[in-house]
Amino acid sequence: MKRLGVLLVVCACGDDAVTGPDASNLPAWRGDLPDSAVMGEHRGLRPARGIIHLHSPYSHDACDGVPRGDDDDDGPIDEACLADLRAALCTTRMDYAALTDHDDTMADEDFPTLFSMRGDDEAVMNGADQVASRVACDNGHEVLITVGGENPLMPIMLDHHVAGTVAERHAIYNGEDGAAITEMRAAGATLWIPHTEQRTTPELVTIGPDGIEVYQLHANIDPDIREEHLGLPANEAITNVIAFADTNPGGPEPDLAVLSFLAPNAPSLARWDELLALGMHVAGSGGTDAHQNALPILLRDGERGDSYRRMIRWFSNVVLVDDATDPVKIEDALRAGRMFVVFEVMGTPVGFDVRGEVPGGGVASLGGTLAVTDNATMHVDLPTVLDLDPSLPAPEITGKIIRVTAAGAEVVAEGAPGEELSAPLDQVGAYRVEIAIRPLHLGPYLGNLGTEYVEQTLPWIYASPIYVE
Repeated sequence: MKRLGVLLVVCACGDDAVTGPDASNLPAWRGDLPDSAVMGEHRGLRPARGIIHLHSPYSHDACDGVPRGDDDDDGPIDEACLADLRAALCTTRMDYAALTDHDDTMADEDFPTLFSMRGDDEAVMNGADQVASRVACDNGHEVLITVGGENPLMPIMLDHHVAGTVAERHAIYNGEDGAAITEMRAAGATLWIPHTEQRTTPELVTIGPDGIEVYQLHANIDPDIREEHLGLPANEAITNVIAFADTNPGGPEPDLAVLSFLAPNAPSLARWDELLALGMHVAGSGGTDAHQNALPILLRDGERGDSYRRMIRWFSNVVLVDDATDPVKIEDALRAGRMFVVFEVMGTPVGFDVRGEVPGGGVASLGGTLAVTDNATMHVDLPTVLDLDPSLPAPEITGKIIRVTAAGAEVVAEGAPGEELSAPLDQVGAYRVEIAIRPLHLGPYLGNLGTEYVEQTLPWIYASPIYVE
């Protein structure tokens, strides 16, 4: 991704940029996010917004590749970079952040060090183990930070380091065989797969993860991964995103740069359906993979192109819990698949709910399991955009229910807000929901770029399944 930063420096627009439409009457763009509670509570479960796949200065390649300063692998971490990360989590009102640092240097550190506690941070304990830290933000919000790793596998929300010497830790974190998986789970890990686009279904079956990435930001923009694994034009993302370096009046809102390369990760979605077709219970997540190491130039909002805040704001993983402040309950929800991915750059969804209803009583939420003899029905309440200003064009929102059985995946119902979206849960399998959006309401914020990027249909929500057995 360094290559993208170089191109942006070379190609940023100059004083002769085309003047865009007058933005003086536009509702102000918000670089923050509202409290996750606004998305709505259902059946005693409220949403908790979080990031899965996030790198701190304890990854060797974070912070422009020098998280401890030039040629000093043992020096203090970059406090300014860490402060950017902490501030980003507060500004975007993340309820939890599952750090996933590379074994270099994560495996070399004492476990409590990896929480990067500062100031009045509170250690969250589970018996003798610190399992999280609680950050009190200046805006009154609180963020839970947990520790994990990203190497071939992505063990998240560890209770402690895997057993052994430092050298043995490195070997285990870099492993993916049965012995390494056993050690990770013994350390309290919930086991996730990063970069699913580069995996085969037999590999995933052997690993038996709790969850996989069904969207991966790095994969969506890296030329080599786009071409080799996603089947997308290699340099298209770079070519498109260059225009967002325009710092002149009339230029586009920099936070919307993701619209220029956002696309479904088709191979990852296919792997997900193949696992579900085999009867596995597997949650789906979106991987931010933020390092603050690729685009050091400042854009028109005064932030670097790849700022932690910008990337974290683009999308998150929402779990449904009865207590958004409890890291154990958040991890339980992740393991159960009581969650959905939402690209909140399109807008915060309100009113979204997926449930399986049994005649005469009984309801299953996301991640739940019903019997085929229950004669249940899946109902979906389609979301709308929170506080959409009436002066903006209306987005077009559609939803679909996808049934995945041993015979494969098929769409069994489609609809739009205000329409009934339901399907009988009458076959053994997994039933998942996708919400798509044409984000026409974002067009005015693209300035002189025009509206091409908002006229396409893009993913808004990927919900983990309800299972029928």
